[in-house]
This record gives sequence, structure tokens and C-alpha cells, in this order.
Amino acid sequence: MTARQVLLIEDEAVAAQTLSQALQGYNIETRWVTSVEEARQHLKERVYDAVVTDIVLGAGQPEGLEIVKEIEKAGMIAPVVVVTSFADLDRVKVALNHGASYLLEKPFRAAELKRILDRIWEEPRGLVGLRERALAHESLTEKEREVARLLLKGLSTQEMASVTGNSEKTLKQHISRIYEKCGVSSRAEFFHYIFPT
Repeated sequence: MTARQVLLIEDEAVAAQTLSQALQGYNIETRWVTSVEEARQHLKERVYDAVVTDIVLGAGQPEGLEIVKEIEKAGMIAPVVVVTSFADLDRVKVALNHGASYLLEKPFRAAELKRILDRIWEEPRGLVGLRERALAHESLTEKEREVARLLLKGLSTQEMASVTGNSEKTLKQHISRIYEKCGVSSRAEFFHYIFPT
């Protein structure tokens, strides 16, 4: 079986080398780079099966989010896993809104990343496909599906109001109906309902 090719963007040498060696053991070839600039060059040269990028790179460097945006803009099909050492909601929203397939919080084991990559590769359209199939199984209206997608991206009701043009009150009614139809009572439960672990 041909090895999958992953581009790893990580400025911490020890972490990158450890992860690369572990992934090699799973028959996943890893090209490790330390900057967004190097990543750009490698993405021009070949197609990767996935990109794994740390959000925070060395001082004075562009963030890993820049490459997420560029991959989306270029229409590349490589799924992106974003790695962060702290739960930064604003950065998470930006990454998900620009097509990142998964967010992985440090510290993590190579086996966790392998499971995520396998799951993404098994899905023809990554987690987007998983989400759309789950939403299709529920008797949600088109408007409720739109609100559900925004909920899963982590937007607040205020942010959803500016995106959809609806009032927060109307959105809260939609959210209540979504939760009721899916048999959940919170955003966290809804997320786990759509993306079971």
C-alpha cells in the first residue's frame, strides 16, 4: 500500500521529529517544515494527502492559520488538521471557517492524530461530509440546517445574526427546535451528536 503524504508545519524540532517518526511507523510519510513560507513552496511542488499545522509558529512568523486560508483560497483538496497548545476560540473559529477539517489540542499522541487522519481520509469530503449526512437524517428545515452549520462552527447567536440577517431571538428559536429534533440540550451535546467519538 502506498504511503500517505502529510505536510507537517511545526516550529518545535523535538515535537516535529517525534511525530514524524511515529507517523512513519503507521506508513504515513511526513514532510516537515518550520514556516508558512516553506509550506507554500512544498504545496506548489506536490499534492499532499493532508496538512497538519501548528497555529502558533515562531516569533515574528505568520501564523499557521495563514496557510489554512491559502489552501482554501487556492481550492486545494488537502484536508487540514490545526494543532494548538491552548483553546483559543477566535483562532478556532477562523480555522474552521476557512475549511480546516479538525482541531487537535496539545499535548496529543501520534495515535490520536493517526485516528483523525484515518477518519478524514475515509470520508470523501472529510468532516463536512459527516456533518451533512448527519443533518440530512434529521427533519430539519433548510433554515435550521443553515443555523446548525453555524452552530457547529462555534459562532455566537450575535455572530449568527450578522451572518444570517435574523434577530438573535429568531435564531434562539431555531436553535431550540434543532436541539429538540436531535434530542440534545446544549451546543456541546449537539457537537458530539453530529461528530460522535
